[in-house]
Amino acid sequence: MNDQAHTLRRMFSQGNPAPLPQILSVTSGKGGVGKTSIVVNLAVILASMGKKVLVLDADLGLANIDVMLGLTPKYNIKHVLDGQCRLEEILLEGPHGMKIIPATSGIQELVDLSYEQQLSLVNTLDYFDEDMDYLFVDTGAGISRNVMYFNAAAQRIIVVVTPEPTSITDAYALIKVLRNQYGIKRFNLIINNVLSKMEGDEVAKKLTLVCGRFLGDVALDMLGSIPHDSNFSECIKGQKAFVGEYPNGAVAKGLIRITKQIDRLSHGHGTGNLQFFLKRILLNETKGSRHAEYSIPSSY
Repeated sequence: MNDQAHTLRRMFSQGNPAPLPQILSVTSGKGGVGKTSIVVNLAVILASMGKKVLVLDADLGLANIDVMLGLTPKYNIKHVLDGQCRLEEILLEGPHGMKIIPATSGIQELVDLSYEQQLSLVNTLDYFDEDMDYLFVDTGAGISRNVMYFNAAAQRIIVVVTPEPTSITDAYALIKVLRNQYGIKRFNLIINNVLSKMEGDEVAKKLTLVCGRFLGDVALDMLGSIPHDSNFSECIKGQKAFVGEYPNGAVAKGLIRITKQIDRLSHGHGTGNLQFFLKRILLNETKGSRHAEYSIPSSY
């Protein structure tokens, strides 16, 4: 394992001339906040804008990106990790040509990848040479090792929060772990399922104040809020992307505004492949982050 890691580090010390895609992890402290639905819709919007988009379902033991879009994969990431097929063979195509790397559900061993499995996964991604503009990583919820692993490798972390007190508390716990164990100080926020823009702003303000009080140097940048709409859950049941079914609704308009802001923030980054992902993972491992201990702060 050490020889493999050394070889990979040496490979990257030679530089990577290829332009890099934007890698965005979308995460949450609490489940059930609409994180995966947001990932699907943001990816669909960007793909409809002509961007090359890849979505990695990184909730490895409880996958549902494919389910949400009504897709039925023959193979998934477990088959790749087991050496049964190549990454290209498991790719699914979604609306507007977006691509999806499906995970699997009900496989306990994937819930907490070992270091060897992590290296195997990123080594697999390294050989995936399809160009892209954006990689969305839909992480699991909470502060498990897998969640930390994928968030730490992202260029930008988007935290999805709802007005529920438990969602705010758990989002703070997630941010605290990423700050204290990985040195990550900047996060984007999407406030979902709000009754008004004012409520979304209030949630963002509350979380910002808590982070400022206990973490000091953490910056939270608000991308926007998404209003409550019962049609959102209906689209999930119907396995359709909301923006395709209700393109003129308030939810779709909110999602489009957020997507355009993400694209503006990413302006100037070219299309590239996934080699950067391996480099970032190895740098995190070199810092010893895989030995981090995760705990909710007692002071909150």
